[in-house]
Amino acid sequence: MRYTLFFAAALFFLASCSKFEDGPGISFRSKENRLIGKWKLTKWFEKGADVTATNTGGGDIFYQFDENMSVMINVGAAQGTEGTWLIEETNVIMDLQLVSEVGNYIDKDTLMLKRLTNKEMVVFYDDDLETELFFEAQ
Repeated sequence: MRYTLFFAAALFFLASCSKFEDGPGISFRSKENRLIGKWKLTKWFEKGADVTATNTGGGDIFYQFDENMSVMINVGAAQGTEGTWLIEETNVIMDLQLVSEVGNYIDKDTLMLKRLTNKEMVVFYDDDLETELFFEAQ
């Protein structure tokens, strides 16, 4: 009985320590390992309004995160944009350093991870938390 109570308390403690606003509560894979792979943008919300069709032009947007901390962002049939990614431990922030085809610095995007599972990812795109991007693993 005592071991059951201890196990239940430990499970409750672990579930309440989620780093993400929307979970998962418990994961046996690191954030980095869950992120690695190809992700398709499925929804784009700004201030609560669905602007997916407007902002994507009806095309597909894919993010490919690799183990070597590189990212490739493909928008439709256009040439992809390469960069690097890093997840900061304390704030669950993902920094994307993007460069052009010829190596010129383009932009730095900061995404706040709201939810990251093996199959779905939700991020805030801006500092005021009004733009949400929803992704599905491919």
